[in-house]
Amino acid sequence: MMKKTGILLSLLAFIGASNFAYANHHEASDTQHGEKCAGMSNADFGISGLDADKNTKITLQEYLSGDKNNKEKTFKHVDANSDGVLDIAEQKDIEAVYKAIHLKLMSKTTTM
Repeated sequence: MMKKTGILLSLLAFIGASNFAYANHHEASDTQHGEKCAGMSNADFGISGLDADKNTKITLQEYLSGDKNNKEKTFKHVDANSDGVLDIAEQKDIEAVYKAIHLKLMSKTTTM
């Protein structure tokens, strides 16, 4: 339980320190959030698309190649068990944080 709490706190710290990977679509627009978030109520915040060899694990190289904003420091931070890959459990934790951020931004609240 303590390890899981530590992982989630680490993920929240990672997100807090990052540029909010999925937050760009929330920038002010004529329709505020409506148009940019249309159809995202059931959005998939998965990062499995970074898994180039489809072995269910995301390596550092796959992570860095997947998005120009991804950094090695971030990868090491979210690799909770420090085994050099993001396994399914770590991916699910990251996805949950991305979704929580999206929902908070949609509701226009400023606290997590």
